[in-house]
Amino acid sequence: MKILRAIIPIVAVLFLCLTGAAHAAPVGVSDDLPPTEATAQEIKLRERVAAEVEKHWTVLVNPVYNARVETIVNRLSPQMERRLNYDVDIIDEKSVNAFALAGGKMYVTTGMLDFVKSDVELAGVIAHEMVHADKKHVIIQTARNNRMTLLALAAAIASKGKGAALVASNLIHVAIMGAYSIELEKEADALGIDALSRAGYNAVGVLTIQERLKEERMKHPEIDPGIYRTHPEVEERIAAAEKYLGDHDIPVHRKYALANLRAAVEETSPDGRLALTIDGETIWRGGDDSATKEVFGRVASNLNEHLQMETMPFDIRVEGASSDPDAAFYIETKKILSNKEVPKDGEPLAALRDEVQKALTNARKDHPMANYFK
Repeated sequence: MKILRAIIPIVAVLFLCLTGAAHAAPVGVSDDLPPTEATAQEIKLRERVAAEVEKHWTVLVNPVYNARVETIVNRLSPQMERRLNYDVDIIDEKSVNAFALAGGKMYVTTGMLDFVKSDVELAGVIAHEMVHADKKHVIIQTARNNRMTLLALAAAIASKGKGAALVASNLIHVAIMGAYSIELEKEADALGIDALSRAGYNAVGVLTIQERLKEERMKHPEIDPGIYRTHPEVEERIAAAEKYLGDHDIPVHRKYALANLRAAVEETSPDGRLALTIDGETIWRGGDDSATKEVFGRVASNLNEHLQMETMPFDIRVEGASSDPDAAFYIETKKILSNKEVPKDGEPLAALRDEVQKALTNARKDHPMANYFK
């Protein structure tokens, strides 16, 4: 893959850059520094690694893409502990990836932008990477890999010799390939969920993007998506994210991140009759009068609020006989519509129930990695 082949020349050039600064006094990376400041070492690594990344991948300037990611970063930045210069560029690269360098510099591939289902999922990806930068995970992981303290790592980078080349190589591998420990990945997931919630995003995007990338990896095992790649701990990370959401009373409603199960009222052609649709598929039909439009609009609003990916099929039901005017269509405990409210030209409630159950089944087929039965 292109993303793998490019790492080798980046490592070589970065080695020259870092060892060229050998006469400068080593700058330590200390946890005692004020939490709002980036260390001088982080800034140095950010600048030099970013320069090499951008020699080997094309940074795309696209006003729509750039505005999309910048809006998310601007909302999430105040939620981080440190006020780093959080900045994201888009790489013209088909592989599904995103990564953070030391000091807050981030990259998202066009492949990732195409892969996410919504801005909720994209925000989940970016929040995860921002936490890696905020918590100095790339430096911490590299120090662990080389069995060094953080101060020894800083000294090794600033010195000449094979040690600097090894450290440089490891820094790039950790950042670009997402080679973090399960502990650091789970911390990035959890704190990413916190940041998303405080910023007003649906934090379930952290969960759905992992589930979808797990599926992608299973379908295409020759492709390494970098971020959230499917190593043996992926199930543990998914379970931990789902538990963290539950422990913090965040409802696991995947539809908002997946942008599915969206109900709407549409006109059919050529007769102009009204149709109630879910994700563009007609589930119920009626006349073209204002009364039908009002009822269909109310049902669509109720479906958008109460029909979830996690809804059990048996909770989508009709209670009462078809001839009983008080019989009603329910989702869990919510009454969606009663028999006496069905428009004159409308189909029976049983038909609506069957089609809603079918829409739910189809939505789950599009996202099969989730545990819907918790």
